[in-house]
Amino acid sequence: MKSSTLIIFLLLFGLFYSCNEKPKNKKAEFIESKLFGKIKSVETKTFENGTLKSRVLEFYKENGIIEKKETYFEPNLSSIIRYHKYDDKNRLIKEQIVTDGDSTFSSKYYYNSQGLEKKEEYYLNKLHTITEFKIDSSGKTVEKKFGYVETNGFRNWKYEYPNENITLTKEFFKSNSPEKITELKIIPEENKKIKTTKYSFPTSESKEIFYHNNIGNLVKMEKYYNGKMTESKSITYELDLNQNWVKSESELTRKERIIEYY
Repeated sequence: MKSSTLIIFLLLFGLFYSCNEKPKNKKAEFIESKLFGKIKSVETKTFENGTLKSRVLEFYKENGIIEKKETYFEPNLSSIIRYHKYDDKNRLIKEQIVTDGDSTFSSKYYYNSQGLEKKEEYYLNKLHTITEFKIDSSGKTVEKKFGYVETNGFRNWKYEYPNENITLTKEFFKSNSPEKITELKIIPEENKKIKTTKYSFPTSESKEIFYHNNIGNLVKMEKYYNGKMTESKSITYELDLNQNWVKSESELTRKERIIEYY
């Protein structure tokens, strides 16, 4: 069967996941690596056990912001293409997503007078979900509410910042008591991030530890559940002259990148 249905599921899952995992006004908290230099395009091939699984092509403007991202999955070559539109201050205001050339989704982004994101709208043929952000005087997100337009389903998040290196996220679902509390702790001197999540029902705790090298590449990740390690992954890199990786390898996964510069 054509994988459009699967892609729609992945997009909706990605939308829900992003609503859970974005404690601040930025699109990604855990990035595999930074990019250095004036990048024109990046092609990334991902292999698992030696078999090509996907190709991702990213195209950048000269000012460094991404213009388009194309993802192709093997072996059936299903695809997701994302187009990005910006305002005159280079703020992302719209993403249009086309899957297999026959399904279109879009997201719109709105900002306050400080230039921080205050609202997201997601369209699945028509307006489907709305996410609203409450921001304090220092520019930090302190609350977020996610809801479906045609149902009463919603989720609410509240954020606390005990210090500059810790973010506490409390997640609520139609209740005054949080379903889970996530602590993101950044340890700059060790190039390390620790994400600990405590769940209410059933009572449990998961932890992820991310280790980065001095140029920002993720070199090791560990996962724990109720104090026991469940996964450990190390990543090695080959770099080009601009210190961007062109090959990364972990136990089962290999990635290769072709980077074109301006």
